[in-house]
Amino acid sequence: MIFPYPHKVAIAVGSDGKISEHLGSTTFFIVYTVHGGKILEKEERLNERACSKREEDTEAVCWKLIEELLPDIKVMISRGMGENAYVGLLRRDVLPILNEEKESEKAIKAYLKGELRDCPHLVHPSRRRDKADDEIALQKSILRVRAKGDKR
Repeated sequence: MIFPYPHKVAIAVGSDGKISEHLGSTTFFIVYTVHGGKILEKEERLNERACSKREEDTEAVCWKLIEELLPDIKVMISRGMGENAYVGLLRRDVLPILNEEKESEKAIKAYLKGELRDCPHLVHPSRRRDKADDEIALQKSILRVRAKGDKR
C-alpha cells in the first residue's frame, strides 16, 4: 500500500461491471476507504456526466466530474485514461494506477498488498498534444515523495 493513513481509492467501472478502459466515460466508480491493508468502507458513485471520447467534450467538463464526484480520493484505478486526465490527477495529488486487471475486487486486493503494478502504456494519447511524458514522470515522482512523508 502506498499511503500509510486512511484514504479513498476509486475504481472506474463500466456498464459491464469490469474496470473501465476510459476514465471519463465510465458508468460509475467504486470508492473504497482503506487503511492498514484493509477495506474500511465501500460505496458506489454514479457517473451521470459520463464524458465521451468525442472532441466536443472539453477537458473542463471531465474535470468537473472529478471535482464534484470524487473530490476526496487519493488513488484512481482504471484500465486506461487520456494523457490529460493522467497528468491532471497527478497535479491534484491523486495517484493514477493503470492496470490490465478487469475485476475491481482483485484490483483493490492487489493494491492493498502493494502488488498492483502501474502500466503507463495504458495512457491514451491526448487529443491535445500539450502534455509531455516527462511531466507525467515528474508529477508521479513528486506524489510518491509526498506520500512517503505525509502522515495525515
